This record gives sequence, structure tokens and C-alpha cells, in this order.
Amino acid sequence: MFGYIMPQTLSFYILQSYIHPALSAAEATRMTPIIGMICLPFMLISTALCGPLSDKVGRRKPFVIFASMLMAVSYVIPLVWPVLPAIFVQAALAGIANGVYMPVDQALFIDVLPDKNSAGRDLGIAGVATNLAQVCGPIMAGQVVALTGGYGMIWGVGVVAVSIAAFIIIPVKRTK
Repeated sequence: MFGYIMPQTLSFYILQSYIHPALSAAEATRMTPIIGMICLPFMLISTALCGPLSDKVGRRKPFVIFASMLMAVSYVIPLVWPVLPAIFVQAALAGIANGVYMPVDQALFIDVLPDKNSAGRDLGIAGVATNLAQVCGPIMAGQVVALTGGYGMIWGVGVVAVSIAAFIIIPVKRTK
């Protein structure tokens, strides 16, 4: 979630300062919700397909790893091609990645609970971790912009963050 939220937080400014040609504030104001609308149907479709598919095949980690790597690929696109169409492609791919990730990651949380009698507490901790990432992502994004003087490295840091997430999940084991 940390990697996902960073560029989303600053999309209005990315449209004005990163892409070429840069959009005016009025154009960016109109375009920002359109980017969200591009993401939404891809997210809904991938959620509807991948949640049940993960249940059917009984596997979680391949879906989470795929989603993380697809998100990383989506961030490379505007990193190397800083134009509005690249932002549209990135939004579509991010929608797919997020739609795969969210239901399967939640199922993985449940699969690895150490004590089913403490499920509420443990899922609450997982929820706090997700929300903490959503709070820290914008802070980190602002720091990246301040340190680098531009928005380009937001994509690079996002690639690193979601790639790390893909590899961190590998050693996770199901509980009995």
C-alpha cells in the first residue's frame, strides 16, 4: 500500500510538473478524477476474477507477487515516458494490480493467522499496518520531491517499494 499510495497522492502535481506537456492547474483538476475513473473498472474486474480464482487454486502468494510486480511495471511506464497517455496506461495497470492484491492479500492475512481465536486482534493489526502505509506514503512522497526537486523519483521509489513487497512475501508460510 505504501508503494501504491505515493504517486496517487501527488497525481495532481505530477500532471502539472512532471509530464510533457505539463497541464495547467485547471486541466490537472479536470484530469485527476478521470485517471481515477480509468483505474476503477480494471480494479473491479481483477478483484472479481482473482479473489475467487485464488480460492479455487488455493494459492495466495503467486497472486500477491504478481500484483506487486505488475504495479512495479506500471511505475516504470511514466518513469521512462512522462506523458499523459503513459499516466493513463499506468492507471489501468495499477487498477489491475490493486484489484488482484487487495482480496488475495486479505485472504493471505487470514491464512497465516497464528491463533484463529485472536483473529479479530490480528486482522486489526493488519488493518493498522495498511492504514499506516497510507499515512506514511504521502509523507515519504513529499520528502522524495523535496530531496530530488521533482516528481520523477516518485515512480522510482514506488518501483522499489512494491518490488520489496513482492520479495518479502516469499518466506510467509501458512499456519496449520
